[in-house]
Amino acid sequence: MTKWAYSGITAVLAVVVAIWAIPDLGDKYFGYFAPLNDGTSPPMPDLSPDLFLFPVSAQIVLLTVGVGLLVQIYSTAYLGHHPRYRSYALIIILFLLAMIAVVGTTNLWVLLVGWEVMGLCSYLLIGHEWETAEARAGAAKAFLMTRIADLGLVLAILVIGETYGTYDLLGAELVASDGGAENSTAIGLLVLVAVVGKSAQFPLHSWLPDAMPGPTPITALIHAATMVAAGVYLAARMFPLYRDSELVLVALAVIAGITMLIGALFALVQADLKRALAWSTVSQLALMFAAISAGDPEAGTDHLIAHGAFKALLFLGCGCLMHTVGSSALSAMGGLRKAMPVTFVSMTIGFAALAGLAPTVGFFTKDSVLEALKHSADGDGTLPASVGQVLFYVALATTFVTAVYAARLWLIAFFGEPKEGHEAPRAMLLPVVLLAVATFALSIGQPFHLGFGLVSTGIAVLATAVVVYAWSNRGELDIDAPLLTRELDLDTPYTRWIPAITREAARLVVVVDRDGVDAYSDGGASGAQLTSRALEIVQSRNVQRYATVMTLGVIALVVAGVIWT
Repeated sequence: MTKWAYSGITAVLAVVVAIWAIPDLGDKYFGYFAPLNDGTSPPMPDLSPDLFLFPVSAQIVLLTVGVGLLVQIYSTAYLGHHPRYRSYALIIILFLLAMIAVVGTTNLWVLLVGWEVMGLCSYLLIGHEWETAEARAGAAKAFLMTRIADLGLVLAILVIGETYGTYDLLGAELVASDGGAENSTAIGLLVLVAVVGKSAQFPLHSWLPDAMPGPTPITALIHAATMVAAGVYLAARMFPLYRDSELVLVALAVIAGITMLIGALFALVQADLKRALAWSTVSQLALMFAAISAGDPEAGTDHLIAHGAFKALLFLGCGCLMHTVGSSALSAMGGLRKAMPVTFVSMTIGFAALAGLAPTVGFFTKDSVLEALKHSADGDGTLPASVGQVLFYVALATTFVTAVYAARLWLIAFFGEPKEGHEAPRAMLLPVVLLAVATFALSIGQPFHLGFGLVSTGIAVLATAVVVYAWSNRGELDIDAPLLTRELDLDTPYTRWIPAITREAARLVVVVDRDGVDAYSDGGASGAQLTSRALEIVQSRNVQRYATVMTLGVIALVVAGVIWT
C-alpha cells in the first residue's frame, strides 16, 4: 500500500461515521453536547471503549483525520526520503487514533489512555531528528510539561468517579443535570490544570514554540488538529461539570486573557516564521478558552475547527517556503509571490483567516467568540460582568495585534525584492490548496453577528493598513522590543530556577540513598561476607583436619560424659 493509504482509509471511515453521527449537517448546533438518546440514563459503564460521537466530536474527528491525511501526503515529498520514514508514518497513525479515542469515547479511562498516547507520540515526533540537540530538548520539554499537567486529568477522573459513582462522562453529566453538579470547583480546577498544559496556556505555554525543531508537517498536525485541540475539546466537553463554579470560570478567563495577549505580542516580534505561527497558535487557543469561560463552548469549539484548517494551511505553506529557501527564518524570505504563486495565494487566504477577514471562516468564528465575550461583559454570561468586560477588551486588543503580525509575516515572506525560487512538489502543494479551499468552505452555515462582524473586520482592516503603510515607508518591518524578543523571560523558571532546585534536591536524594538506604544493603552484604569468612576457616577442604577435629570432638564428648556422670 502507498505511504498514506492507511490515513486515507481512516479518513473515509471517519466521513461515514460523521454522517451517521450528525443528524443534520446543515444544523451545526443540533444536540451540541446534549445526550443523543431516548431520554433514559445509560447503563453503568464497564471497561468497554463506550464509543459515542456527538456532532461536535464528529466534526473534530473529521478535522483530525482530514489534516492527518493531508500531512501524510505532504510528508511523502517533504520527508519521504528519510531512513526513519516508516516509523514516522506509523506514529502519525497512532497519534490520530489516540485523538479519535479522546473525542470519541465517554469512558474517562479510555479518554485518559488516548490523552497519554498523544503525549508519547508528540514526544517521538518532535524528537524525530533526535540527532540535533534542539530536537531532543524540545521533545523532552514538551513531554515533561504536558506530563506534569496530565496529573490534573487523572485526579479529575478520580473525583468525578467518586462524586457521581461512574466513570462514564455521559452518565456523570446526566446525574449532574438531574441533581445539580457536585464538587464543581475541584473538578474544574483539576481539568483546568490538564488543559492548560495540553493546550500550552500560561504558565505552561512555553513548550509549544520550543517544539519547532520537529518536522514541519508534525508542527501542522500538533498545532492544528490533535494535541493542543484536545485540551480545548476537553474543557468544552466537561463544561457542564464545572459551569457552576465561578472560581474556575474566572481562573480560566484570567489565564485565557493573559495568554492570548502575550502570545500575540510574542508572535509580533519573531524573526522565524515557524515560531511566529507557534505563538499565534498559543494566542488563538486562548481565544477559544475565553469563549468557554464566558459560557459559550460552542463558539470555542467552532473556532477550534476553523483554526485547525487555516493554521494547518499556514504551517504546511511555511514548509513549502522552507523547501525553496532552505530555512524558516524571515530574513531568508521575501519577494517570493511571483516565484511561488500557488503558495502565495494559499497562504494569503490563511493569513486573512488568521486576521479575521471576511469571507474566510476565521472571520465568522472569531466573530462568534467576540459575541460571546460581549454578552459576558454585559452580565449575560457565566462570568462576573467586570471580568467579562476586561476579557472582552483584551480580546479586541489581541484581534488588532493578530492582524498586525499576520500582515507583517505576509509582507516579509512574499513582498520586497523578487527572489528566485520555485514551487514545492505537487504532493506538498495539493494539501495546501485543499486547506485553502476548506478555509472558505467552512464558512458555509456559520452564524454572523452584524455588529461584531463589522467591528472585528474594522479592527483587522485598520491593523493591516497600518502595517502596509509602515512597509511602504520603511521597506522593512523589524520591531525593536528586546523584552518581547526575550519573551518576557517567562521561561526562566523552567530553564534555570526549577533545574537548580531539582539539582539540589537530586543531590540530597543521592546522599540519603547512599548513606541511609544503602547502609542496610551494605551492612547486610558485610555481615554475609564476615559469616562466609568464618565458615571458610572451618571448611578448609583438608580431610585429615576434618578427621582430627571429629576425633577430638568425640574424645571431648566422651570425657565430658564421664565427668558428668
